[in-house]
Amino acid sequence: MPHLQNLLPTPHLHALFPSPPAAVHVRNLHTTLQHAGHDAWNRAHKAQPCTLSASVLFSSPFAAAARDDRLGEETVHYGSLSKELLGAVGVMEGVWKNEGGERERGVGDVVGGLWTAMTGLGFDMEEAPEGWKGEGVLIRMGRVRLFSVTVGLPKASLLGEGVKLTAAAVFEGGRVKARARALEVSRLRVPTLVGVNKNERLAKQVVVVTVVVEGFTRGEDVYVEIEADVVKAMEESSFETLEALGAHLAQRVLTSKWHEGSWGVLIRMEKPTAVPMADCPIVEVRATRESLTAQPTAGTS
Repeated sequence: MPHLQNLLPTPHLHALFPSPPAAVHVRNLHTTLQHAGHDAWNRAHKAQPCTLSASVLFSSPFAAAARDDRLGEETVHYGSLSKELLGAVGVMEGVWKNEGGERERGVGDVVGGLWTAMTGLGFDMEEAPEGWKGEGVLIRMGRVRLFSVTVGLPKASLLGEGVKLTAAAVFEGGRVKARARALEVSRLRVPTLVGVNKNERLAKQVVVVTVVVEGFTRGEDVYVEIEADVVKAMEESSFETLEALGAHLAQRVLTSKWHEGSWGVLIRMEKPTAVPMADCPIVEVRATRESLTAQPTAGTS
């Protein structure tokens, strides 16, 4: 069995099953977290909005459901899936409230709890974690080829559009074949001195940056710290190209004290004012610690 240190990048995972014949998705169910996750000021136990998403990709088409116009075991009802997701969060919040703040719970705890509630499995093991008392699982995992669950905190960023943590796995015959786990800090809007044109050297312009950390295995929340590191690096930089800026930001994330050896990073940068007749140009940089040592980044001035 693969372990958390053997996680694949999310695009590689989806490439293992690129054209599902059938799928059911639930996107951005709205609920509230109070006893898990940290807010934009890095405070625990503060009520904040939360979104839940799940995708169930099946190995075969909805043959009987399409023929009989009736739901059966070959699919999962999106209404039931929604209720199960919300119900699982409600149960977890109740348990953590009764703990009285003995331990700070992170977004990873929510993702792990949802994973078990939906699949009957722990994300890093064949069977459910010890002490799990769930009876029956809504999704028939023997029919599923890929499952993913995402927990989002849209107010957990000072300068961006929130953070989200996604866990996903490809299955064969109900057993896990490969996994991915990614943290995203979405669309940070940071005034940055960047550009090759003379006018761009006179003043800062907004650059919109999304940071995706693949192979994110930390148990505690560190997205506020990651955001702060990225914002500071952007505010202090003066690159001419987004390519150099992206490499610099990847280096900052991958050499921070929060880094773990299995991380890979995607930096996506947008310059909304750079091309007047387009929404924005976009440059993406992917990096690991190994790729950084093979290709040093440029200076900051």
